[in-house]
Amino acid sequence: MKKVWRYYHIAEYEKEEQWLNEMAKEGWHLTAVGCCRYIFRRGNPGEYIYKLDIVERTASDEVKESYFNFLTECDIRIVGEWKDWLFLQKKAADGPFDMKDDTYAKLRHVNKVYSFAVRTLCRLLAIFAVIVIVSCAGNALTSNMNLKEFFQGIAFGTSTSAIIVLTLIWVPILKKLRRKVNQLIDEIGVIV
Repeated sequence: MKKVWRYYHIAEYEKEEQWLNEMAKEGWHLTAVGCCRYIFRRGNPGEYIYKLDIVERTASDEVKESYFNFLTECDIRIVGEWKDWLFLQKKAADGPFDMKDDTYAKLRHVNKVYSFAVRTLCRLLAIFAVIVIVSCAGNALTSNMNLKEFFQGIAFGTSTSAIIVLTLIWVPILKKLRRKVNQLIDEIGVIV
């Protein structure tokens, strides 16, 4: 068994897939995932291939169950889950997960990743907003100067952190995903 710690952001799912497939070629097969943590077991080199997918939160339980049944019928195993991400495994001898020129499937996948990134960003902003509102309310309700300064510091620190996170981390991630979406739309325009 081998445990590897590695970080990939949302827009790097293709790099993550590529790395998992390189590990499989070396005989390391994924058995579990967590936050930046991958657990592998030793096996036959190149026996399996891997793909990442996202389960849409808006899908009903019936739709998810139908999708999971479809995966089972195709001899595809879910070897790990992290948040909305599924880590899929199948025998390499059964061929690739995707057809090479299925641009529509790629576009659907990138749109799911983009939606996941936007939802995550909205959750973070909501958390930041609640902290700022609570801090401002605490500031307004107290007459103690030390507590006022404390609440002002929290509000300032949280709003500054939110701006930094949004600007330095999330904007580039969303731009990269949007570029992928636009590239695929352009490809479809050429195909049609």
